[in-house]
Amino acid sequence: MRTQSPARTLLGVLGIAAALTASACGSADESGTAEPSPGGATVTTSDATTTSVPTSSATATLPTGTTTPHPDRCPIGELQVTLGQPSGAAGSQEIPLVFTNTGTRDCILHGYPGVSYVAAPDGPQVGAAAERDGGTETPVTVAPGARATAAVRATVVQNYPADTCGPTPVAGFRVYPPNDTGSVFLPYPTTGCSQSGVKQLSVQPVTG
Repeated sequence: MRTQSPARTLLGVLGIAAALTASACGSADESGTAEPSPGGATVTTSDATTTSVPTSSATATLPTGTTTPHPDRCPIGELQVTLGQPSGAAGSQEIPLVFTNTGTRDCILHGYPGVSYVAAPDGPQVGAAAERDGGTETPVTVAPGARATAAVRATVVQNYPADTCGPTPVAGFRVYPPNDTGSVFLPYPTTGCSQSGVKQLSVQPVTG
């Protein structure tokens, strides 16, 4: 029986180890994913992992301050605004604001109009604007040719001390329909208070 030399034994062991290593690892392509080795095992590197993007990250966000439009509302371009007959009360006058729909569609008035005294048709505001005076805000549908009203109460400012009021002649009202930035001037010559701390006007919400 022939005895193998130590050198031959070492070479044989190294050869078997090299063959096992090649069989287990196979060869990798440039994408980082290993190709199947002859033994059928596939090794996938971490570079091939798929990462999903949360759907919420693709949701658009409206800019701050953006408001939702109301196409059913009555804009100033579809309204004729007039003053009704004033009626006297203790220390004040109540004047109806009349909104007539001059458009060709039904539209909605909802809430309080904006009202203030002005020194001239295109002049500056005089004193404080009208404060909201109670009432229930109910949407009012105004058909073409129909009307809705809101009551304005004007205080007789002569009842205030002159140094508190600062009496100033005014030419009339600047009126904004509810939820609109357009306005009209309505003549109503009287005297207002130039001091902003005096409550000289109040307004109620629009009613049918």
